[in-house]
Amino acid sequence: MASRTMRDTGAASDGRVVDIGASYFTLSDPDFTVAIDGLMAQGIVRPWTDAFHVAGPHGLEGVRSGPMRYAADGGLRSVVSSLLHPAVKVVFESEAGEVTGDASGATVDGERADAVAVCMPQPQAARLLAGAPAAAMWEPVIAVTCAFEERTWPVLDGVFVNDDAVITWIADDGMRRGDEAPVLVAHVHPVLSARHLDDAAAVIPAAIGAVQRVLGIRDYPTWVDAHRWTYAKPLAGSDEPFLLHGGGFVGLAGDAWSGGPRVEAAWLSGHRLGQALATRLAMSD
Repeated sequence: MASRTMRDTGAASDGRVVDIGASYFTLSDPDFTVAIDGLMAQGIVRPWTDAFHVAGPHGLEGVRSGPMRYAADGGLRSVVSSLLHPAVKVVFESEAGEVTGDASGATVDGERADAVAVCMPQPQAARLLAGAPAAAMWEPVIAVTCAFEERTWPVLDGVFVNDDAVITWIADDGMRRGDEAPVLVAHVHPVLSARHLDDAAAVIPAAIGAVQRVLGIRDYPTWVDAHRWTYAKPLAGSDEPFLLHGGGFVGLAGDAWSGGPRVEAAWLSGHRLGQALATRLAMSD
């Protein structure tokens, strides 16, 4: 759930927030629904659409209905920050090299902690945790954001692109965010993304061409950005919602532990891990 502020676009979209990670989320679990209902009451989250277009390599083919997808006018990252309790102190960009745990608690780089929740893709968690379980396979994605002078494509919210070697998905960020800005975000095919993880910008020309081809437009974007997500999608998940590690005071959570890849799955994994760690701490008092 990543949102980035567009800079130096030379257009009205300058300073606008665009979603470059997860495109939306859905609701099915009662606990997650309660949390999101609270955010909807505050105007942070809103229903977006229950229908996306589908396309092939040569253009749009129709519309597919599905569950309601939800979006946030302030970007999906605002969902995360809004769920944070006001009393919680957050420190950003603080590096950690090693997390350990034993029967009496946990440590981060030798500093004692009551408990530690490691919420990240397993390949990254394995760098911190000695003896962590083997990492599952993950698909990469490069997200390419395109800002145009005007909207010249058909009215749509998003497009699943099938059987295309370049892109798999296009989100209309103007419709998603509710301001109708002429901004599209395309997700590059995982095979092509894997070839360009060291130089994400190299996929931009192919991605622009694919967006033009699929949507039937001739305009070129006035501003483009590419962002690499090395661990975007777990290819295999666990039936368990989380993992307690290191004496029970270190936990791993994320969508790969909760039947992902979905925003709801990631939230449920972290939520249930938090409950388990709280219970573990209460028992140790």
